[in-house]
Amino acid sequence: MKLLLATQVLLPLLVVTKACTEIRVTAEDNSVIVGRSMEFGINLSSNVIVEPKGHSHTALLPLKCVGQDPMTWTNQHGSVAYLDALNLPIGTDGQNEAGLSVGSLLFPDFAKFQDPGQKCGSSLSSLEFPRWILGVFKTVQDVREALRSDTFPLVWKQGPFELHYSVTDKTGDGIVIEFTDQGRKVHDNSIGIMTNSPPYDFHMLNLRNYIQLSKFAHNPLVLGKVQFNAIGQGSGLLGMPGDPTPPSRFVRAAAMVHFSDPVQRAEQAVNLAFHILNTVDIPRGVASSHENENQPDYTSWVVVKDLTNNALYFRNYEDLTIRVIHLNKVVPGELLKIEVGNKIGGFVDVTDKLKAVNPHTEL
Repeated sequence: MKLLLATQVLLPLLVVTKACTEIRVTAEDNSVIVGRSMEFGINLSSNVIVEPKGHSHTALLPLKCVGQDPMTWTNQHGSVAYLDALNLPIGTDGQNEAGLSVGSLLFPDFAKFQDPGQKCGSSLSSLEFPRWILGVFKTVQDVREALRSDTFPLVWKQGPFELHYSVTDKTGDGIVIEFTDQGRKVHDNSIGIMTNSPPYDFHMLNLRNYIQLSKFAHNPLVLGKVQFNAIGQGSGLLGMPGDPTPPSRFVRAAAMVHFSDPVQRAEQAVNLAFHILNTVDIPRGVASSHENENQPDYTSWVVVKDLTNNALYFRNYEDLTIRVIHLNKVVPGELLKIEVGNKIGGFVDVTDKLKAVNPHTEL
């Protein structure tokens, strides 16, 4: 009933909500960092949920399967941390202590999930799918091998959410799983970028429209005897799209990730991930629609996951203070949560830190 009510509220928003961006950054010490922004038209009231090893789950059954035995699973890892939405058991994004990350990103107009048919006892809802992956698997290769098996669960659509999924592990290996009218597709996420619709293979093909992009400034343009120099630095990125549509964010994020200077350590990679995600941040109001003018898309929260060191960093729209949960420090055996939207920092008053200095009399 709670999900049904939430569906009635969310359905108009999902018609126009099409924004989310994920990136992968690898430091020179081989630390793997995955960052993701969540865009939506309302406050999702998300929590970070941390489940312990051994925590058991019973899958939901679609109406056509009521009365049959549902699928069950038990977490195989020390901690499974994920962000929910609207206080519902929705795995929007998360990681486990084995160093595996899963992100659910909106995939409107293209998602078509499976019919459980006669396999009701081996089926998962689209909202449970990420939590199942986090609870059961350690590596992307494990997921690949399971996908080839006849015993891999069918995934049916729960609620109005049209989604596709990004799975990454601490080796930097990554895949994108999509359910479309052409069936289930699995793409290698070779460049570590993901946004929303169209499908992943479109975005990879679309990058060929931007092969002129470069981190280096262009040489001056010479016309006859006249030379035209670039106005300011950054001419190598002339033509990089700046709008918030998914194809544009995919191109922009790819350029930022792969043109940024290398970083040596995990902490630096986390910092870089937040900087890159700032370039796709959507302030409230700038991505509106005529259908929902008063509920524009905006960046509700950002999460950055250090898969190597089992740390989950996050911030929200109202408070840019970055918080971190170290999964290795979590009390074993307990089910825990913390609100993503609670304010703990905000602006820091440093007026009393000002110090007197001797005035300069010479340049």
